[in-house]
Amino acid sequence: MKRNVSEHKTEKRHISLIVPVHNEELRIRRGICRICDYFEINGYEYEILITEDGSTDKTVEIAQDLQNTNNKIILHSSKKRIGKGRAISNSMLLAKKEFVAYMDVDLAADPSEFERLFNKINDYDIVIGSRLLRGTLPPIERPFNRTFFSFFYSRFFRILFRNPIIDPQCGFKLFRKEIVSELFKNISTTGFAFDSEVIVKAYSLNYKIVEVPIIWSHDKASQLLVRQQMIEMGKDLFRIWYESHVLWINNQNVYPQKRGSRIGRLLFWVLRKIYEK
Repeated sequence: MKRNVSEHKTEKRHISLIVPVHNEELRIRRGICRICDYFEINGYEYEILITEDGSTDKTVEIAQDLQNTNNKIILHSSKKRIGKGRAISNSMLLAKKEFVAYMDVDLAADPSEFERLFNKINDYDIVIGSRLLRGTLPPIERPFNRTFFSFFYSRFFRILFRNPIIDPQCGFKLFRKEIVSELFKNISTTGFAFDSEVIVKAYSLNYKIVEVPIIWSHDKASQLLVRQQMIEMGKDLFRIWYESHVLWINNQNVYPQKRGSRIGRLLFWVLRKIYEK
């Protein structure tokens, strides 16, 4: 796909980029090499933290080879599966550059899309890439079940938390380094709803967040089962919502709208009674 962000010399960017991988032997070399090429051509001061999560194929072997050929590539590997969320959180806390980001190795969003995020970061603490906001960008082509799931999840997230973010699950985000420690040190979600917990916690800490449309392409090789993903993410989202209410009861930070709607407060009361038995 042709990218709207041209590759040219820009002001020097300082970035620690986390790239989570699990059984990605077919895509990791192409993805990491593309990222490195873009950063080198455009004068980035960078480090790439490959965050490997218990792979059983040749992912680790290829990642080690990439690390040996470029001292800006750092491999963090886990022999046991710890989950994408925990893997990213661990690496975020080890990042050293002025800005910290993460993206997927499949290049669904090209590294050139970071220019759109950097154009906003001076005024915000967090800039989020969005697949659902389009602005002047072309619509994204993806299977109906994926489109429906994204739309449903977006609505569900905003209803539960009264949160303005349209696409909390997009795995293309940029952060100021100074907020990373506080934001990621106690993230408990290890699965795919990890991104949603990051957004909820960021709002509870009153960080300034903006969402930016990006060019994104659907990965036809994705092996995720939508039904299974919906169930797991739904459970995680309810847990995040419930724990946010517990924090409010204990007079700790919660999302800015406090307890949400009357229906939400009633549901929380019922769930708490069930959990306390």
